[in-house]
Amino acid sequence: MFKHAHHKDLSYFDIRLKLGHKNTILVKGSEYDVDLIPVTGSVKISTKLDLHVKRVKLQLVGEYLAEYYERTKSGQVSGQVVERNCVLKVVWPNLLTSSEGELQFGDYGDHMVKMHRLDHHLKKSSRENSVTGLNHMDKRPSDSGVSETSSSTSFKRPSYSRTKSQGMLTSVKPTLFTIPRSGIDGTPYPLQKGTKLDVHSFLLPQGNYSMPFSFHLPANISESVECLPIAKLRYKLECTVERGRLEKDFFTAKHVRIVRTLHPQSINLVDLIEFGNTWPGKLDFNVSLPRKALALGTKMPIKLVIVPLTKGITFKSMYAEVVQHNSTKGLSGESPQFEAIINRQKLPNEHTHFDEDHWEVKSHYRLPSSLKDITQTCTLKNDIITVKHRVRVLIHIRNADGHISELRANLPVHVFMSPKHGTITTVHLEIDPHHGLFTTAPDPEREDIVFPRKESEPPSEDELSSEELYAADRDEDNAPPLYQQHMFDMVYDQLSPRSPMEQLRINGIKSALEGYFDIPVLQSGILTPPLDVNVLLKVPSYEKALDDDSEGEEPAPNYDVDSDLLNSFGSLNAKLHERSASMSDIQLNMTPSKGKTTLGSPPVKTPSSRTPPARTPLGVSPNSKHHFRLRFPHKHKPSK
Repeated sequence: MFKHAHHKDLSYFDIRLKLGHKNTILVKGSEYDVDLIPVTGSVKISTKLDLHVKRVKLQLVGEYLAEYYERTKSGQVSGQVVERNCVLKVVWPNLLTSSEGELQFGDYGDHMVKMHRLDHHLKKSSRENSVTGLNHMDKRPSDSGVSETSSSTSFKRPSYSRTKSQGMLTSVKPTLFTIPRSGIDGTPYPLQKGTKLDVHSFLLPQGNYSMPFSFHLPANISESVECLPIAKLRYKLECTVERGRLEKDFFTAKHVRIVRTLHPQSINLVDLIEFGNTWPGKLDFNVSLPRKALALGTKMPIKLVIVPLTKGITFKSMYAEVVQHNSTKGLSGESPQFEAIINRQKLPNEHTHFDEDHWEVKSHYRLPSSLKDITQTCTLKNDIITVKHRVRVLIHIRNADGHISELRANLPVHVFMSPKHGTITTVHLEIDPHHGLFTTAPDPEREDIVFPRKESEPPSEDELSSEELYAADRDEDNAPPLYQQHMFDMVYDQLSPRSPMEQLRINGIKSALEGYFDIPVLQSGILTPPLDVNVLLKVPSYEKALDDDSEGEEPAPNYDVDSDLLNSFGSLNAKLHERSASMSDIQLNMTPSKGKTTLGSPPVKTPSSRTPPARTPLGVSPNSKHHFRLRFPHKHKPSK
């Protein structure tokens, strides 16, 4: 939402993205696994008064920021490199007339350009394209009925040159476009493509407006890198409501993330990785991980197997850490390779098994959950940012003489962000309204959750096994299951004297075998999950409800009291007056009561002894502003 204090004419101004995750564009797979990436949303405006505007412009900008120190071959610092470049720019010229965007920079062949020279670069590219088009028209082959000489002399096009000319003032007359009703959900003035409305203005009556926008980003778009010390790549959406010359424009901006996760059928989700080595004369050891892909914020199981070759050595402890290698390449050249040691932990010995011939130790390593501590493994477009990881396992062995020896195992891994498991946090960024720069003000300690969870949380990582933890990523696109997760294809023991059917009966799965060929009956009551009352009673906070990306959140509607409401009450009032007039014409024949009464009999009440109560029309409250009272006059005859 906008932050300016001078937005007195607007009660609401915000950019809303229709995504599955809050302000996050999720891409599943590399550029070879996905097609064009759709981006849809709407700009919502609520005006207090009638508003004259020139255009509503929206743009998506990708900003690359590098800051590091160059070093010589001897390791000395030679200078500082600071770059601020643009890698992507998508523009919606006017949401009042069209919801389709235009990719101005960042296509497959584009690299990057300095931010302050972006407009000049775009104008130059447009001018070169126009010159190329004219030259292509000049080189058209001559018609078959005209000779070469005559075509070169009679039909030669004039040379292209830049001239300063001013169009006729009477060629295009300014026009004011208005909307007959207050507020609209959609493009207010849908016009044909190519129509120029630079000299026209638009009148937005008081009301709520939701102007949609859509675009398909290239498949090789670079993902967001926000917390790497040497380089960052971030995206922002900026919307400007341009007004007249003497009035200030309205501006709002929003930070947008592009997260590229692994494809559900990626080999890294099932590929076993291990490292083995030999300490000559001492021992053989093997360190293995169940998969190469590691999700941030989860536990990584580690298995160590040691085969001792001599007596007197014992296992002492085991440590693990993540080594991060990163580099960047901008317009100034390629940076040096940087290395960082992340989150060193002493691994607990959860499951140990020591025999005479081998030792087996199983443990877990907790990966960081904050992007301020670690960056995901990535290689961005044109190698502008490269981040790689490896897990280093340190094994401490106590020798016979008492001193400690250390064995090291390095295993290359792929660290990624998964929307299914692991809570990932990152720094919260705002857009400076004056300069358009990213800033952490006013709260530098505030953090965002990249993939917010629903109210019904899934089981935690501690409650799930290693295979169940990553099954959600593989089953998302109906990927084939692993053999370790089989249900009915039981393994037959060929060495057993029993038949396969006897083995199945002994194992207690006779019912599973009989039901394997049965036709399942669809029961809606079983498939419907039970509703949790505690979840339904949870009321979200105001900030959480305001930041939600659901499509149901809209500004409050406006009610035209002077027209619709008064007209409805006016028609109701006319009908009630007609009814009261017809009731007054009816003569009530009442029998007069005699003056004498019988002893013990109750006195007869005359109609004049009771006043009829005031009546209120149906559906109108007596305490409301608009209510009516009906009184029916009665004519009474005098008693004799």
